[in-house]
Amino acid sequence: MNKKSMVLAVAGALAAPGWAVAQTSVTPTQIVQPAGIASSGGITLYGRLDETIVSNDFSESGNKLIGKVKKGDVWAPGNAMGVRGREDLGGGTSAWFQLEIGVWPDGRLETSAVTGNNWGGRNSAIGVSSGIGDILIGIWDTPYKQTYGVWNSITSGGFSAAGITVGNGDTTGALGNALCTNTVSNTSGAIPAAGAPAQNVCVTEATANGTAWSRRINNSVQWWSPVWSGFQVKLMTAMANYQSPGTAQFASGLPKAKEYSASAAWVRGPLSIGLGYDYHEGLRPGTAAGQNANPKDNAVQLGAKWNFGPGEIGVAYETLTYENTAASGAADNGMKVPSYAVNGRWNIGPGAVWASYTAADTKSCTQTNAAATTIGSAVCGAKPKMYVLGYDYVLSKRTKLYAAYSKIDNDVVTSSTGAFIAGNNYYYIAGPAGNNGGGGNVGNGTASGIAQGTDVTTIGLGIQHVF
Repeated sequence: MNKKSMVLAVAGALAAPGWAVAQTSVTPTQIVQPAGIASSGGITLYGRLDETIVSNDFSESGNKLIGKVKKGDVWAPGNAMGVRGREDLGGGTSAWFQLEIGVWPDGRLETSAVTGNNWGGRNSAIGVSSGIGDILIGIWDTPYKQTYGVWNSITSGGFSAAGITVGNGDTTGALGNALCTNTVSNTSGAIPAAGAPAQNVCVTEATANGTAWSRRINNSVQWWSPVWSGFQVKLMTAMANYQSPGTAQFASGLPKAKEYSASAAWVRGPLSIGLGYDYHEGLRPGTAAGQNANPKDNAVQLGAKWNFGPGEIGVAYETLTYENTAASGAADNGMKVPSYAVNGRWNIGPGAVWASYTAADTKSCTQTNAAATTIGSAVCGAKPKMYVLGYDYVLSKRTKLYAAYSKIDNDVVTSSTGAFIAGNNYYYIAGPAGNNGGGGNVGNGTASGIAQGTDVTTIGLGIQHVF
């Protein structure tokens, strides 16, 4: 195999479902029947292992309270192992399944790892293929999240901005249920009083983040159309328990979580174009009297990628819209978060150079001298940026080494006197622990997440193998 073919083979392999941090939009046949797998009967084992030695610098960006923290770590983003199979039922109909689990060679045990650390914790479903397309039931990336793969060119070490500065976070889990508690009342956080209505306890599912748009959702039902001349449509909804009126758990009423997601992708020759849409209702409930218990949020993204032989370039634009949940007469706490991304790769020697630049902004939101609207990692008035530069050294069609430099510039907003008000806190998906502590570095470096206004600089050297 020549060097150019080797580079393209690895890039193609890493774009396969279950191996990439952000999945590409591919046909159902590719998902459940990779090249080399029999069309009927048989089960295949697949996976991706990616380990990166990183040096992290967490430093202040206008927030003088947080100080500076350095941390060395081993990072294992997007690692997975799975089994999949397919059976021909005759008449052009097939049944298929996929079971996927998160795997970490360095033994990560924190909550973010454990969420997907079971068979069926990552993209897993049982489905039927026929002339009308595929219907699948299980836990799977939303069509909106899959659209990130249309324009994304970065498959090394999880350094893609998809699910970080683009998408306002990544999450796995079920839709939230206001009627599920763990012995405490959702209304006050206190133990229910004697004679109070019984509290339901939900212990079978983790709950997904209500502000993030890079989503892998439990209890989802999806339909994927056949591929017509490179064009495919995908639709999804997620089932949620306790949709009856019930007893109000918040002073504002009972949130009734809903999510609908859709995508359209056209892949023909060197050009890929994708459009994604996601709708949330009741995922960010206002809890006080007079607030909106079922805000309607939505997201739209448009992306494209062009492969011109020795390299490729991808571009994307996204707008997240969070509805106001405040009571009548109170300050509007809604927000729009536009963002864009430019990324690509260029084949050099036995590998390829890759790079990206992304930036986000906030619109239609409230900022004063004392506070700024904050939703997820987005802060009104702050404009985060992310820069990435790396190189893949291809060893075979399944294995590569890579080096990377990345910086997340978490902007801050200040008062008229220059005092710190708030700042973004975007950080890597499944990445190293950050400086979540308070002033004077109290508790810094001991848990996931970072303090507002922290810039994150990472230098990494990694190895990746797919099988």
